[in-house]
Amino acid sequence: MQLALWLFTAFGIALWSLCAWGLHTLLTLDPAWLNDVNTAVAHLPWGDWLATWLPGWQDLLRLGIGLTQAALAWVGSAAPWIVWTVWGLGCAALLGIAGLLSLLLKLALPKPAPAPAGTA
Repeated sequence: MQLALWLFTAFGIALWSLCAWGLHTLLTLDPAWLNDVNTAVAHLPWGDWLATWLPGWQDLLRLGIGLTQAALAWVGSAAPWIVWTVWGLGCAALLGIAGLLSLLLKLALPKPAPAPAGTA
């Protein structure tokens, strides 16, 4: 039972590490891809209709895209610290939970009875 618990924990840490790698990959993407949003919005078929209800929506969208690019650039520069911190906290939590479950298993399972003294 203990072996299964620790194998499951090792699998969980491997999966958590894969998720951390994916997070790092996403956070370090170049935020220039947001410039494509401006191009796509310029060709919206309902842009004129939207302009009647929200005048200046394109300027507001450009401002939002600029702020988003700045935020993504900052997060991208801090990505190693963010990912290592989140990964470390997650691994510590997994190992702590596995340790507690291991202790509970040790305490809950019956102890084997001592072998009777042999008569030869």
